[in-house]
Amino acid sequence: MAGQRPYWQHAAAFVVSVWTLWWIGGQFLIPETAPSALEIWTSLLERAGLPDVSWSDRVVRAWGQAGSMLAVFGGLFWAATTERGQTPALIGWVAVMLASQYLGYQSAVITALLAMVGFVLVLWVVSLANGRFVDRYPRLLPADVFRAGVTAATLSAVVPLYAPSIVLFRLFRPYFTRAPRMLSAVHGGGRQPAVGGWSRVTRDPAEAEMDEPA
Repeated sequence: MAGQRPYWQHAAAFVVSVWTLWWIGGQFLIPETAPSALEIWTSLLERAGLPDVSWSDRVVRAWGQAGSMLAVFGGLFWAATTERGQTPALIGWVAVMLASQYLGYQSAVITALLAMVGFVLVLWVVSLANGRFVDRYPRLLPADVFRAGVTAATLSAVVPLYAPSIVLFRLFRPYFTRAPRMLSAVHGGGRQPAVGGWSRVTRDPAEAEMDEPA
């Protein structure tokens, strides 16, 4: 979710990143007692003084039958991620985490990965029959399909790292010194770059003569 994005997208990316990182970290650090994706939220709500979290059990039962489909949808959302449209990566992670309530961590992630790779592979095979010439209609090209698939996989994989990177950026940002911004000179007079990033204004000689008293 880098670049010039609306504030709500940055906030959503940060929340999903923390949620995903907490979920993944628990699987590796404490695999025996690692909290599920919904248990993370229920524990937070309980600490906030909201003990009635029975809704999580109802959600698990409701999505229990759709666990595999949620993982597949998550992989397809990962495949739909682009540099300009990174929201599908967030939706994909949420779908995979919800699918893990029924499938488990490893099965949900592997199912999503297979769905993403399989979708890109099918498009790549279809692109081989399109030829090498591009007309006015959109068409699949092998190199572009492969490039788009790699981009989607990379942007989806870095979602858990978004929150830590933002925290580190905010922490170290005050200690970095930026180079002074130099303004380009304007032809025929105007602003010219000066020392320390400031700019000075030069005047045309003809204008200076006109200002002199007669």
